[in-house]
Amino acid sequence: MNKRTLLFALLTFLSFGATAQISFESGTLEAALAKAKKENKPLFVDVHAVWCGPCKRMAATAFVDPKVTELYNKGFVSLKLDGEKNDGPSVMQKYGISAYPTLLYFSPDGTLVKKVVGGQEAAQLISHGDFVLNPESSPSFKARKVYHSSKKTQKDIKAFIEGLVAAEDDSVDFYAAKYYAAYPKLDLNDKVELEVFMRNENDLHSPLSQDFLLHPERFDAETYSNKIGMFVQTSYAKAVENKDFSIIEKDVREVYPYIQKANSQVPELESYIEYIRTEFNKN
Repeated sequence: MNKRTLLFALLTFLSFGATAQISFESGTLEAALAKAKKENKPLFVDVHAVWCGPCKRMAATAFVDPKVTELYNKGFVSLKLDGEKNDGPSVMQKYGISAYPTLLYFSPDGTLVKKVVGGQEAAQLISHGDFVLNPESSPSFKARKVYHSSKKTQKDIKAFIEGLVAAEDDSVDFYAAKYYAAYPKLDLNDKVELEVFMRNENDLHSPLSQDFLLHPERFDAETYSNKIGMFVQTSYAKAVENKDFSIIEKDVREVYPYIQKANSQVPELESYIEYIRTEFNKN
């Protein structure tokens, strides 16, 4: 193949490739929601960052898959939203987004239908899109319909969260956070409120956390162990952020007796702290 033929082939490939991609809006979430409402279509939002590797991979693969582009360009209004620019930070805060990419799906009336965290393959995007376009096929549809036609009392949102958890719906985190903000005095003997606690409260020193730690007999071993792990991870992240090992050391010394209750095979305290110190020093 001579240079001229090769150049023609490359330009032809790029020309066809340019048409096979999701057609994204580039404005604000508010503007995209207004357009979706006007066109009576659901809204798909790709919340990304320019430095995010999984975001770039998804854009170069799944977003240009012919079946994906056909489904999304025909069925959705789509928006690319940089989480670090313009209205991105406020959207991140409002919808509890802490990782890139995060995909948001809204109904035409602006209701959050689905939240997906992490890079997705083409087949997954098709599955998410089909779910949003044909919600009646989902087990969470009935719970969502009942909730949005309710008075949205505490009892209503609890029932809704329970339905979302049972359906393994991706928007559980959003509604659990909303519940905790409105009703922070949780009853950890209540399975829904325990779920809310597990997803939202990571302060080791809060009254709820202390109540949880002091009563391992009220929880199954996996729940108890997982939550202690979350406390340690939160403290470790804070220590790394502040470049202060004493933060994680203090918390580990405090929580160590509970770690032992959760896992009798844990190393003795000083060895455990030295292990964490070694990991900390790698940062």
